[in-house]
Amino acid sequence: MSRNKSLIIVSSAYFAAFLLAAFLTLYLPDGNSLSKLFLIDIFLTLFIFMFSIRFGNASMYDPYWSVMPAYIIGYWWYSTLAIPNYLVWGVTSVLVLIWSIRLTHNWARGWQGMQHQDWRYLKLQDSSGKWYLMANFLGIHLFPTLLVWVACIPLAFIFTSNQSFSFLNWVGVLLASAGILLEYISDNQLRKFKHTAGSKDVLCSGMWSRIRHPNYLGEILFWCGLYIMSVNPFTPWYIASGAIGIILLFVFNSIPMMDKHLLQKRPAYASYMLKVGALLPRKASNKA
Repeated sequence: MSRNKSLIIVSSAYFAAFLLAAFLTLYLPDGNSLSKLFLIDIFLTLFIFMFSIRFGNASMYDPYWSVMPAYIIGYWWYSTLAIPNYLVWGVTSVLVLIWSIRLTHNWARGWQGMQHQDWRYLKLQDSSGKWYLMANFLGIHLFPTLLVWVACIPLAFIFTSNQSFSFLNWVGVLLASAGILLEYISDNQLRKFKHTAGSKDVLCSGMWSRIRHPNYLGEILFWCGLYIMSVNPFTPWYIASGAIGIILLFVFNSIPMMDKHLLQKRPAYASYMLKVGALLPRKASNKA
């Protein structure tokens, strides 16, 4: 299957998912808006999961991470009974939409089509064997859905508090903006490197000369910024759990897994690891 046809299928699946989301938003019984959103999120995850199974490619779920928050923004514009605070709601919406469009586009331009599946999913398939269907749904589809849903809970407080942004909230805006910019720069540098470098080369220029995973750091900054944007005297402490969960995901799962993968493919990466910190700059080791 060609790449263009593959992207058309993925786009059609997500367009249908958005239509389903609109239907559920309109016709599911009203009640607790957050619970209703959670139920819709699970329905849509199952919907995309069926496409992943039909086409035998779990990477069809990958855009969900960046697409779903855009729907959540629309959901809160529609569902919130508070008087619109156009400055706060507008700034929040623009930031989330810019992040969503950029990250989704970055995935789309790097995906090669139905014949291409994320190496982590292939590894999970090999390790889970006959249990792959369950591992696929729980690990690749449901877990990220739950993590993003929890990380988006601050949006509920932003859209229902009806308060103006404080100085701290504007710090959150700057932090989220910095995260988007960092991801944009580092992803473009990585894309250029992949087009010009050899199979054993290591990217150690630009942002990647100071931080081993600047794109991951950008993602962490975005979600932490989104949480800080929601903080006011009435927000409960537990809404920070989503941002904390994303930090833990990258620190204890994504970064170790990516480092191990690159060490196996590129021997020079071992020396690079000694010189460059994973998420924060550090001085070069004397042993390097």
